[in-house]
Amino acid sequence: MEFVAIIIVPMLLLMAGAGVLVVSQVSGFVQTNMFNQRQRMSNALIQQYMTQIVAAQSQIFQRAKQLELLSSKLSLSNQELGRLNNMKTKFLSMVVHDVRTPLASIRGFSELLMKKDVGEREKQYLKNIVGSTDQLGHLISDLTDLAMIEAGKLKMEKAVFDFSYVARDILPGITINAQKRGVELMVNPLPEGIMINGDRFRLSQVLMNLLTNAIKFTPVGKRVELTLRAEGSGVGAYVKDTGIGIHPSETKRIFEKFYQAKYQKDEKLRKQGWGLGLSIANEIVRGHKGEMAAVSPGLGRGSTFYFRIPVNSRP
Repeated sequence: MEFVAIIIVPMLLLMAGAGVLVVSQVSGFVQTNMFNQRQRMSNALIQQYMTQIVAAQSQIFQRAKQLELLSSKLSLSNQELGRLNNMKTKFLSMVVHDVRTPLASIRGFSELLMKKDVGEREKQYLKNIVGSTDQLGHLISDLTDLAMIEAGKLKMEKAVFDFSYVARDILPGITINAQKRGVELMVNPLPEGIMINGDRFRLSQVLMNLLTNAIKFTPVGKRVELTLRAEGSGVGAYVKDTGIGIHPSETKRIFEKFYQAKYQKDEKLRKQGWGLGLSIANEIVRGHKGEMAAVSPGLGRGSTFYFRIPVNSRP
C-alpha cells in the first residue's frame, strides 16, 4: 500500500501542476485577447477623433478665409463711408457759404421796401418774405454748426462767468416769444455768484433751444418753467413744460440729427423744425464735459429737458 501511495501521489501532483499550467495559459490568452480588443477600440477612437479634428481644422480654415474676405470688404466700405462723409461736410460748408449772402440781401431789400409807401397787402407779403428768410437764417446757422461739428472744428471759447447770465442774456427775447404764443413763462429766482468756466454764448444757445422748443410745443394758456441751480460740483438748467410730452421710445432718439418726433400729430409744428437744434445743443454740452437728457411721464403730460455741466469744465 505504501508503494502504491508513493506512486499515486506524485502522479496526482503532476496532473495538478499540468492543470494549473493549462489554466494559466488559457487565462493569459484571454487577457491578451481582451488587451488587443481594447487596443483596437482605442485605435479606432483615436482615428475617429483625428478625422474629426481634421474636419474641424478644415472648417476653421474656411471660416478664417470668409472672415478675411468680409474684413476686407468692411475696410473698403469704411473707406467709402469716410469719403462720402467728407464730401457731405464739404457740401454743407459750400451751401452755408453760398446761401448766406443772397439770403441777407433778400431780407435787407424786403425791409427797405417795407419802409416805402406800399399798400397793406404788399407789406404783408414783405413781412412773409422777412419771416421766411429768418427761418432759413436759423437753418443756415444750424447747418454751419453741424458742418463745424462733423469737421471737428466746433471750438468752445471758455471763460469764467456767472452762470445766471446763460439765462439773462436770452430771457428778454424768449419772454416776448412766449407772450406772442400765449404761453406763460415762469422763471424761478436765478442764482447769483455761481461762477463757471464755459462758453457763455454756446450755453445760452443751448438754453434758448430748450426754451424755444418748450414754448413751441406747449398749448396756449399753459406754462413753461425755467430753473437754474447749483448741483454739487456742477450746475444744472431745467426747462419744464406742460405740452405734448414725449413717447418713452423717443426720449433718447430726439437728440439724433434730423430726427423729429413721430408721435407729434400737429403737422404744422413738425414743419417748423429740422431736427438739428437738440443734436447741436447736445454736442455743445458734451464739449463742456456735461450731459443732456429729457424725461416725460408720457404723451400729453409735458416733459422736462435739462443739461448739467461741471463748474470747472476744461477742454
